[in-house]
Amino acid sequence: MSRSIHSVMPSSLALATALLLFILIGGCRSTPSGIPADAVVAGAAENGSTIRLRSGQMLVIELQSNPSTGYVWQLVREPNAQYLLVDGTKTRQSDTERANESQIETQYIRFVAQEAGETELELNYVIPAAGPGPDTRRYTLELVIE
Repeated sequence: MSRSIHSVMPSSLALATALLLFILIGGCRSTPSGIPADAVVAGAAENGSTIRLRSGQMLVIELQSNPSTGYVWQLVREPNAQYLLVDGTKTRQSDTERANESQIETQYIRFVAQEAGETELELNYVIPAAGPGPDTRRYTLELVIE
């Protein structure tokens, strides 16, 4: 019983396509290294929503900013540490932004869920020395830690 080579091996076009997709998907990941695979990443689309986390799970808020203007995303107030701890912030420019000589960067603000409960996060996009104004952009999340 002989099989044709075409029925045993996928076409080279299919393999090339799969490899290209793997590279593109891996290359699109914009989150900085050191973020656990099970972290919840919330961006602009999640503004105003409710996010569920497990105790010990990391939350990463990923928002665009333009530090050259002095504006950054800043916590309005520290979250209740019983439920959520701030774990740092960092900014990073994507390869595309760098290639386009853009001033836009992505700001990553990390938190770690503590014990079960509920808390709210609120951020303002401000020049820290000036503080918020009537047109200040805001970002809020309701968090439920299970």
